[in-house]
Amino acid sequence: MGHMKKYKCPTCLSTKSVVKYGYRKQSHRFLCRKCKKHFSVNPHFINRKAILNDHLDGLSYRKLALKYYVSKTTAHRICLRQLELLPDNNKFTFRYCNRFSSTFVFDGKYFNVRGYKYDMVLLWGVDYFKHDIPVFTVSTSENYHSWSRLFCYLRIINRFPQLVVCDDNTNLKIAARNAFPRVKIQTCLNHFKENIRRDLRVRSEGRYKEFMKRVESILSEKISDDNFNQWLWRLYKENKEDPVCRSVLLNIEKHRQELLGYRGISGAPLTTNLIEGMNSHLESRLFSLKSFQSPRYARLWLNGYILKRRFTKFTDCRGKFRFLNGKTGIEMTKKPGVDLPRYFY
Repeated sequence: MGHMKKYKCPTCLSTKSVVKYGYRKQSHRFLCRKCKKHFSVNPHFINRKAILNDHLDGLSYRKLALKYYVSKTTAHRICLRQLELLPDNNKFTFRYCNRFSSTFVFDGKYFNVRGYKYDMVLLWGVDYFKHDIPVFTVSTSENYHSWSRLFCYLRIINRFPQLVVCDDNTNLKIAARNAFPRVKIQTCLNHFKENIRRDLRVRSEGRYKEFMKRVESILSEKISDDNFNQWLWRLYKENKEDPVCRSVLLNIEKHRQELLGYRGISGAPLTTNLIEGMNSHLESRLFSLKSFQSPRYARLWLNGYILKRRFTKFTDCRGKFRFLNGKTGIEMTKKPGVDLPRYFY
């Protein structure tokens, strides 16, 4: 024998006293005998925005089907339709936003597409001081043409960065300089030091550990030109007989301008930690989804994910970014006097 699904009275929150009380169109009417209140429930209503939000938070179609009592096919159809209704993030930025800062952090995040031998990559950038994501693109690799396309989108929205912070990606740097001839490049110090550690094999061999500590002391924080020159020269004189150490120090001198790109820009970052944290957040969502069905759906989902992130309030910003808590990225960059549409709530 079947059992009626228990509904909770919205007034007294009781379930034991709720009984059926007829129908009104597609809604079921109920009476709470405890508080004598009537209320209606539409069992056919599907909260499509809630389904989309959960899907962008990483719920698979199977879990969506279990949560919302629909089939996996229905969950897929709802998600696809809702993603198609969202505006393109880059066009949305062009229409509604123009108050960006001049410092951006760029990186790529690889993801899997079913049936493809190699992963595809999301190329995106974040405004360092306002934490908003103005543009993105999806490509098969981090080649020069892909990064050029991303920077072309920045030019279209009339953004000309003063400083670009990135890892040691040659294609990205060349594309940035070609798109913005006056831009400064700041190579992430963490990535640069990690490349040196790998070349010296300091994690498996102890020969160059002390030398690596000295290098890290030079590339660990913002220092004056005099200190940088003195410490580097002293380290060179002590290790000039070792060809490996000499090669590392000459490479540092070769990339001096990119390692000191932050000069003259107040509050400029030395690392890509901001976008690396965003990559980790995205990875946790992609892990539960496992893979996308097609490149088209991947771009739709990533477009929705980025838009949702821009509309989500910050809650755990620390240090000099504490003022962002309770605000959204889109609020920080939208044009004055513009009313933003609501897509997710």
